[in-house]
Amino acid sequence: MSQTDSQKIRIILTLNEEEFFGLKTLPKADFLEIRLDQFRSDKDAPEKILNKIKELNASCVLTYRQPEDSSLKSLGVWNMENIAPLLSGLESGKHYIDLELDKDNPVFNGIDEDRFGIIRSVHSFSGIPDFEELLFFLRPVTEEALATVKSGLPFQRIFKIAALPKNEKESQEFQNSALKLSKLCAKQNIPIGFCGILMGESGKEFRIFPEKIGSQFTYCCLGEPKAPGQVDLETLLSKRK
Repeated sequence: MSQTDSQKIRIILTLNEEEFFGLKTLPKADFLEIRLDQFRSDKDAPEKILNKIKELNASCVLTYRQPEDSSLKSLGVWNMENIAPLLSGLESGKHYIDLELDKDNPVFNGIDEDRFGIIRSVHSFSGIPDFEELLFFLRPVTEEALATVKSGLPFQRIFKIAALPKNEKESQEFQNSALKLSKLCAKQNIPIGFCGILMGESGKEFRIFPEKIGSQFTYCCLGEPKAPGQVDLETLLSKRK
């Protein structure tokens, strides 16, 4: 991977069911995040989602956020059985699955990780984890990265930390930690992508310019924010011009 490629910022557009199925063309984002907890889990839902992904020729991040890790109410209940047709129908080496590091991920149990890139995520809505705790979360991701297969994805493993600070001091602590983590991820034998998200109003600047805290990825929305402080795609693109 070239240095230029590793420093590129990639945009992930978070979508709910209505927004996703309302797309006529592929937005100017690198990945579409399909928040499955914001999709109804009807019997025909996996096929409909899969057909829309193919129609748009989109690269996606599949996420199932648990209630305590989201400010949004779930619309559907997904499990291993009803998600299987969607996962098996997706093209290998093109999409990511978001797996929470500090929780079980029963919806995605048994997935063939060689077919997907994996985002290993941690979310904190009650303050900023200290640097030692963040290092603790990073260690298993570095071990997993050694066993990954190569694909067309920018990274086979992404380490994602999203935290909501209680005050300005915590905000500054997170900025410092994120920069250090980003450097550690880049130094691995197989580089790990880093996504640092400072939630809330104090973090909006870093959602637009994530490179300021060493993040190579940023999440945005199409309509209403899906997380505290999230900015919309149009604003993100215009301010980054």
